[in-house]
Amino acid sequence: MIYITRPSPEGELLTRQLNQANLAAKHLPFFAISAGQDLDKLPAQLAQLDSSAIVIVVSPQVSHILKQQAVSINFPKQINYYAVGKRSATLFRQLSQTTVHYPTCENSEGLLALLEKQPLAGRKALILCGNGGRELLAQQLCKHNMDVTRLACYHRQVIHYPATILATDISQQLIVITSIEHLMQLERYCQTAHKNHAQLIVSSERIYHRAKQLKWQKVLPIDCANNQILFKTVLTLCHNVINETKNVK
Repeated sequence: MIYITRPSPEGELLTRQLNQANLAAKHLPFFAISAGQDLDKLPAQLAQLDSSAIVIVVSPQVSHILKQQAVSINFPKQINYYAVGKRSATLFRQLSQTTVHYPTCENSEGLLALLEKQPLAGRKALILCGNGGRELLAQQLCKHNMDVTRLACYHRQVIHYPATILATDISQQLIVITSIEHLMQLERYCQTAHKNHAQLIVSSERIYHRAKQLKWQKVLPIDCANNQILFKTVLTLCHNVINETKNVK
């Protein structure tokens, strides 16, 4: 069984894609998404930015919640907009009607590498994120002497499951993890057998190293949390397993 831990709607879309490819996949989101405590501050924060400022969209959830809440915002065209990945950039561009840049390596590290190609000291950075997320970005940009503000545009509420939700067919499990927060929630439901036999697919080297610290043995890192790349990775991995099984027989 393939378990997709991404929140709705991205997690549901990926699960549906896998099911349509005749793969047994289940959506098992660890967080429910709602409006964040700072969402109403966004218009005023944007209005205070000058043309040298950088606005960073960390997740598709930012655009989803803005559209869901029907927030009326003027997005100044002169500001520099960036997103962590292509999906986040596409959704935010459609919403804001602005140009949104994103890195080839679609994660926090890739975005930092892209931003560091330009002078950053003394400039303002507004990070549109969830509660407690993307701290690495804020920390690293502060080291470049930027004036960084994090706005919790969406709120992640932990979803609780029975302790035995992942207790069966452990060796056949493939679990997709797209953030450190998801990985830490997974700890609630996994046993030693999971860490020895279940397969993790994680969306960055940072998550990979954290999983290894937590003693996961089978961890495959990819460069981003893009659904299309995740789909192709899972598809390839599953087909390889099927072929290996046939060869053994």
